[in-house]
Formats: sequence, C-alpha cells, structure tokens
Amino acid sequence: MGRFILAIAAIALHLYTLIDLLRSRSQDVRLLPKWLWLLVWLLPVLGPVLYLLAGQPRVGRAPGGGGGGPGGIAGGPRPRGPVAPDDDPEFLKRLDEQSWAARMEQLRRQRESGRGAGGAGPLPPDGAPGPQAPPPARAPDEAPGEGATR
Repeated sequence: MGRFILAIAAIALHLYTLIDLLRSRSQDVRLLPKWLWLLVWLLPVLGPVLYLLAGQPRVGRAPGGGGGGPGGIAGGPRPRGPVAPDDDPEFLKRLDEQSWAARMEQLRRQRESGRGAGGAGPLPPDGAPGPQAPPPARAPDEAPGEGATR
C-alpha cells in the first residue's frame, strides 16, 4: 500500500511540474533554458524536485505573466491596495461627502417649505421633537381654561 501511495505522489509531482513548466514563459524560468528543464524533468522524481527548487519562476505564475494574485504562491511582491470598495478610503470619503450633501439639501428644502407655510425659525436638531401642533381653536363663548367636552 505504501508503494502505491509513493507512486501516485510521484505521478502527481511529475504532472504538476510539467504543467507549471509548460505554462511558464521562457524568460521567467530560472537557471536553465526551458527546453533543458524539459530534459531534466524526464529524470524520475529528481527532475521535478530540481525544477521546483531551482527552475520554477518566482513571479509570473500565469501564462500571461504578472505577479502572484490572491491565492497564488508566487514569491514576488503583491500589489497593495483595497480589495473591496468599502476598504477604499477615497470611496468612503466620497460616499460620506455625498451623504452629507444630500442631508444638507434635504434640510434646506425642509426649511424653505417650513417658511413658505408660515413656519418661522430653524428646524430642531435630529432626535428632538418637532414643532408642536397649535391647540384646538376654542369657541368665542368658552372660557380660556375650558375644553370642548361635548
């Protein structure tokens, strides 16, 4: 059983290194030319191990080159920067400014509509109760303390 597992591991190692070697650009492969690494790869077990240690590119794992992306194992520097919009400080600042501008516009409209309807004075701050409704009009024959209880 142990020999079977070793044989499967050797086959997997050969396949992995062959695919990696074929996908790598010629100028990215280290130490030897790409065609020579293919010859070294033919050596049982030793060839793929040598390629992984000495010939495998450090950067440019993808066929088109470039640095190691997220989840890659490339040894080169990864580009730093926000991953999602909510991690971008410029985006958050712009969002805050837009929110503030919209809120100020809403307050301006409320003040203008309040003045046009006879309301005077500034609006209360958020969380404060709004302007109180005027007391109901009383009949001319009622006394000031009496209410309409009919």
